[in-house]
Amino acid sequence: ASTAGDHNPNFLGNEEYRDYLRMSDCSQVTDGGAALLLCSEEGLKKLGVDRSKAVRLRSYHLATNPLGRTADPTRMDTAGVAFCKTFTDGEVKLSEVGVAEVHDCFTIAELLMMEAMGLEEPGKGVNAVKSGKTTLQGELPVNTGGGLVGFGHPVGATGVKQAAEIYRQMKGQCGDYQLATVPNLGVMANMGGDDRTCFTALFENQ
Repeated sequence: ASTAGDHNPNFLGNEEYRDYLRMSDCSQVTDGGAALLLCSEEGLKKLGVDRSKAVRLRSYHLATNPLGRTADPTRMDTAGVAFCKTFTDGEVKLSEVGVAEVHDCFTIAELLMMEAMGLEEPGKGVNAVKSGKTTLQGELPVNTGGGLVGFGHPVGATGVKQAAEIYRQMKGQCGDYQLATVPNLGVMANMGGDDRTCFTALFENQ
């Protein structure tokens, strides 16, 4: 349906896929790849890479939740644990973060991720969107490159692409969607299944 979307009647029709989900609410599984180079301070020196071209992985956490142990399917408790641990370990408050990349496999997932992050109270995630809080000019820009819905979802590469997106914002490489204020801190969250696993990471510009 995504092929030549501006001329594709299946995409333009935006048919209802499931209750409350239309075609445009669903990310499209795509081919793709992404890569990161992880190294120590010593490694940077050996490679001859200036520190200003790197970002620091300040903290990270992987949380899991076995199938059948979800008390409320409208809350991403696993993601909430991962976010909380990452912010605590990184000694950072959400209000200090300048950009976020969250796993929006469906539009509702982005709202639930923002609630799990602490940006809004449970059930109020839509308020962050309506208020403009998550736009490029907002308090906390979310999914600046389009997220999974807008960019595509190459599954195994998605999480790395999210980290790369934060890196690009921190280094002023995002062209016409570059944030006016280059972020010093950025957080990402990549999910597996319906909140079964969630990996979060906090990056700091150098």
